[in-house]
Amino acid sequence: MQQLLKYKTLEVRFLEYFSRHGFTLIDTSFIESLKWSQLTSDDLKQMGERSVWQNGEMIYALRNDFTDQLVRYYQHYPLQDFTIAYSGPIVRHQQVHTQLGLECYNPTIQDIHQAFKFFYTYIQSELNADIQYVVIGHYQLIDLLLDQKEKTEDILTLITQRNISELKVKLGVQHPIVQLLLTPTHQQLERLNLIYNVEHHIIASLNRWATFFKLLGLNEIHLDITPLAPRSYYKGTFVKAHLTDERVLSGGYYNNGLEGFGLGLTL
Repeated sequence: MQQLLKYKTLEVRFLEYFSRHGFTLIDTSFIESLKWSQLTSDDLKQMGERSVWQNGEMIYALRNDFTDQLVRYYQHYPLQDFTIAYSGPIVRHQQVHTQLGLECYNPTIQDIHQAFKFFYTYIQSELNADIQYVVIGHYQLIDLLLDQKEKTEDILTLITQRNISELKVKLGVQHPIVQLLLTPTHQQLERLNLIYNVEHHIIASLNRWATFFKLLGLNEIHLDITPLAPRSYYKGTFVKAHLTDERVLSGGYYNNGLEGFGLGLTL
């Protein structure tokens, strides 16, 4: 009972906090209605972790991701608010979690950074936690690091496994991927800046985030070169701030006609 009351209190304070800072509060249905004929490849890939059932032509699913639910919603309805905040349950692999989150639509980098600072203040004041270290990356970085002919399933698997010995054989020791993996993750961004032009939009985006975090006093910054986007519309920078209480504040840039940046924290 105490845990339930604690989570509900954190939800209310989160919503009140972001409302005071100009975010529109939204409340979406926990049950999503889907149609087989309208399911995308992203939807089909997520079916293994979702709780779904069917009634005739309709498929019903318990919400497993607020950002994805809102992306789907705004494909059919006009966007009215550009900064929104939400809280509520999500279900993944039959496990129910409480998620706090926000979305910034058509944002400037200043909008995104300000939203992160708001969230960071909430974490410090309400969760009595802090950020231990930050992981940053870019979902298109792999396209910069690998030629098209190198982007095979075998190579991508070896990168995910960080199998440096096999990558040396297949790509050569001087390949940027190998050089980065031989470098400690907290030094990889510095190494990346030596390999590529700092004015390249991917490198510039990563550097902007690193500078921003350092201004917040967050100096332990790791680069993640391995991930593939969880959904096809994630196309830009992502961040994962690891907290002292082992939670993770995660966010990323997406664009599928609706451009946005989302931040979420699971209690």
